[in-house]
Amino acid sequence: MTPIRETRTLPSATGWLVAPLRVADTLGGAALSRLHTVASILSLLWATGYLSIRPASWTPPVRLVMVRQLFFTAVDAVPAIVRFGIAAGILLIVQALLWSDQFGVGADFVAPFLWRAVVRELGPLLACLVVIGRSGVAISTELASMVVADEFEVLEAQGIDPMTYLIMPRIISIVTSVFCLAVLLTTTMLITGFAVGWAMGAVRVGLTSFLELMFRKANSLDLLFFVSKTLIAGGFAGAICCQDGVSVRGTVTDVARVSSRSVIRALSAVLAVSAFLSVLIYGRILVFKIG
Repeated sequence: MTPIRETRTLPSATGWLVAPLRVADTLGGAALSRLHTVASILSLLWATGYLSIRPASWTPPVRLVMVRQLFFTAVDAVPAIVRFGIAAGILLIVQALLWSDQFGVGADFVAPFLWRAVVRELGPLLACLVVIGRSGVAISTELASMVVADEFEVLEAQGIDPMTYLIMPRIISIVTSVFCLAVLLTTTMLITGFAVGWAMGAVRVGLTSFLELMFRKANSLDLLFFVSKTLIAGGFAGAICCQDGVSVRGTVTDVARVSSRSVIRALSAVLAVSAFLSVLIYGRILVFKIG
């Protein structure tokens, strides 16, 4: 009887590469997916810009959609923006007064602090938050519901371009609304900060002198940052909400999931745009100077 010999299979040389290759494949797939998403958003923004400069795109129905979206996104948000501005202005002036008491400085410190905090960061950021929270969710939900109900196919069958009729006016409305609401929010925060500081006796100069102190420390980069941040961040927020709305695949139950995802993605894009512009314009990440 032939004895049974135990055989052992030695691991091949390629077996050690399986795990690293799987990790690389996963990371590469995720990176390609992100690049595809960014390319889709940029393509949507490019198409919006191209269509917006064509007079033939602005038919009466498109103008009506634009007006309605502007009214909902900008005009209806004014009370919320004013409340946000008053609350944020009070919080900022309280923090500024705490710092001024600690270091023994006066309005010469408070005024530039308010200007830099409001114009550079809080004004555009809070305006984007309000617009995304109110209108971004509504836009993605509306477009997703239309896709599920096959309304896009109905529009195309009637010879109506959904990009021109549905998406382009909504993105432009969001960009315009973010800019206008950011201006209103910034003005409200600055006036509230001065009023509270003057009432508490910490600001002992008039409004004109206080504004002069702020503008003395201001420069053209602040205005460039404010305008570029509101327009670019608003454009990305609008494009993301529209893209998520039209990319839904499934039933009505998927609409809520797409809407919540679009809010997170839009907020992430706003923060990424803010960080990128900070590095590009000021050469800084937070307080750390680059280069």
